[in-house]
Amino acid sequence: MTVSVLLATLENAEVSRREPTSADLDDPNTYVIDVGMEYAPERRNFDHHHDQSLPCAFHLVMKHLGLHDAAQSMFIWYPHMSMMDVRGPYNTAKHLGVDSSVLFASSSPIDGYILSRFSKVSTLSRENFLYAFMKELGQDLITMIDRKMARLELLKNEARVVQVKHLKAITSSIDQSPKLAIELYLRYLDDAQIAISITPSNRGEGWELFRLDDHKSVDFLRIADNPDIRFAHANGFLAKTHSRLPLEQVIQLAGLAILEP
Repeated sequence: MTVSVLLATLENAEVSRREPTSADLDDPNTYVIDVGMEYAPERRNFDHHHDQSLPCAFHLVMKHLGLHDAAQSMFIWYPHMSMMDVRGPYNTAKHLGVDSSVLFASSSPIDGYILSRFSKVSTLSRENFLYAFMKELGQDLITMIDRKMARLELLKNEARVVQVKHLKAITSSIDQSPKLAIELYLRYLDDAQIAISITPSNRGEGWELFRLDDHKSVDFLRIADNPDIRFAHANGFLAKTHSRLPLEQVIQLAGLAILEP
């Protein structure tokens, strides 16, 4: 991740996977990442292994680039990535209140493949397909920070919180990436009564009704036979309408999916 972000922000960078020399450590034009036993950002040295109080190299570089605080707010995975690297999966699982097997079971085979390919190269230049992939990954991460921050402000101004029976729903009419930053908006609202989100569907022309935090009082299978519903998931957490009905009508549909307290 660190290399990806640096490839996205540096011009004509090349990557060497090896232990650093003293010349590397002294050269401010060479970023020394996760090796070298030194944290000296003024000389572009970002290792944490010599000091247990330091976060992972990724966080150190993100701080250096001025992106750390925003990433900490925008991405729920960001703080735990450092904990996994510095303290290991068992302490991270304990901190999260889950069994360590949950972390191992949720690891992605895609992550494993990319890391395996990266571990096999000693140098990485622009001719390598992995270089282009990692640079785009870094660019996407940086762009996503800006997109999420902008979307959160837009949701604060344009989204609505409506009463639906004894619960609440958030509604948004933003078409492009309709679920973007919804989790940040929910965190901002901090209202335990909000159990449903109603947003434009990312597939088709209708609305998407989504059960938040798997709320036990919401089951969209209760409206599966309604003629306005195009699809309801078998587990009841999701439903989609055929068309973009008037919002008041969709809110009424959401009410039909709520069980009485």
